[in-house]
Amino acid sequence: MESKHLMQLAIILDCGSISQASGKLHISQPTLTKNMQTLEMQAGGPLFTRSRHGVRQTPLGGVLAREGRAIAKSVWSAEQSATRFGLGMQTELRIGVGPLVASLLMHTITETLLRDHPNLSLLIRVDTPYRLFEQINDDELDIAVAPTVISASQELDKVLLFEDHLAIFASCHHPLSQQKRIEVSDLSHYPWINIATYAKFEESPVERLQKAGLKQVHTHIALAGDAMICLNILPTGEYLSIMPKRVTDIAAPRFGLQSLAVEADFGERNMYLWHPPSLAGDIMLDSVARAFIDTLETAMAK
Repeated sequence: MESKHLMQLAIILDCGSISQASGKLHISQPTLTKNMQTLEMQAGGPLFTRSRHGVRQTPLGGVLAREGRAIAKSVWSAEQSATRFGLGMQTELRIGVGPLVASLLMHTITETLLRDHPNLSLLIRVDTPYRLFEQINDDELDIAVAPTVISASQELDKVLLFEDHLAIFASCHHPLSQQKRIEVSDLSHYPWINIATYAKFEESPVERLQKAGLKQVHTHIALAGDAMICLNILPTGEYLSIMPKRVTDIAAPRFGLQSLAVEADFGERNMYLWHPPSLAGDIMLDSVARAFIDTLETAMAK
C-alpha cells in the first residue's frame, strides 16, 4: 500500500465525495478513482459505498482512513519542523499554556528564557489544558503549564509551580465590591462570564459555583481560548467571573478589578509544569519552572 493512497482515502471520506476530494487534492477524479481501486485490491475489500448522497465508509475503509489521517498528521508535523528550521529555529522548546497565563505572564517568561538561553527558539501554543496534554502525547509539544485535568494528564509527570485557588472577580465599581462579607446567595442576581466553560477540568467553573451553593448561574458570556475578552468586559458592567486568584490579581489593578469577599471555598487551582517522563531531569524543565516562579513573584510584589 502507498501512504499517499491512504491519505487520499481519508480526504475522500472527510469530504463525502470523490469529486470534492479531487479538487482539494488537486488531482483528477479519474486518477483518484483509479488509486482507490488499487487500494481496494490491496486491502482485499471495498473501502466505501456510493449513493446519491455521497460516499460512506465501510468498516475496512474506516480503519484505513484512520491510518491515512495519522500519516497526514505526521507529514504536516514534518513540514512544520522543516519550516521552523528554515526560519533559524534550530534549538527549539515547544511550550503550551492556557489563555490567562499567556495573556498575563508569558511575555515576561519568554524574555527570561531567551536571556538565559540565547540560542533557544520558542514555539508557544495557547489552548485549553486538555488539548495541550493531548498535544504533548502526540509529540506536538514538549511541556505544558496548566492545572490538573481529568485522564489526559495520567501519563505525564508534573512539577508544582505555584499554589492557587479560585475566587470571584468583578469590577471595583460592582455593587458587591464594598461589602466585607458576601454570602454565596448574594451572587445569584448577577450575570457571569465563564472562562474555560468547555475545557475538561476536574470540575467546570459552573460546577465549582454550584458545589459552593450557588443554585442558579446566569451565564451571559462563555469563553474558550481567550482571557483578555473577560478582563476587558468585567469592568464594563455588573459581571462576575470565577478565576484563579494569584494569577488574576496581577491584572486586577490594570483592569480595575478586585476579588470579592465571598464566604465560600471554590477549590484549588494549582498550576503545574507537565512533561512526558522522557524529559525528566532535562535542564530546560528547571529553567522554565524558575522563570514562571520568578515572574509570578515579581508581578505580585509590584
